[in-house]
Amino acid sequence: MSEQWETQVNNLQKTLDEIKVDVRENRQDLIKLKQEMALGKGAVRTAIFIGSILGAIYTFFKLMD
Repeated sequence: MSEQWETQVNNLQKTLDEIKVDVRENRQDLIKLKQEMALGKGAVRTAIFIGSILGAIYTFFKLMD
C-alpha cells in the first residue's frame, strides 16, 4: 500500500511540474501577445493619422480649385 501511495505521489509531482512549465510558457506567450497587440494598435493609429492628414490636404486642394 505504501508503494502505491509513493508512486501516486511521484506521479502527481511530475504532473504538477509539467503544469508549472506549461503555465510559464503560457505566461511568456501572453506577454508577447500583449506586446504585439500594442504594436498593432500603434500601427493602426498611425495609419489613421496619416490618412486623415492626406484627406485634409486633398480636401483643401479640392476647395482651392
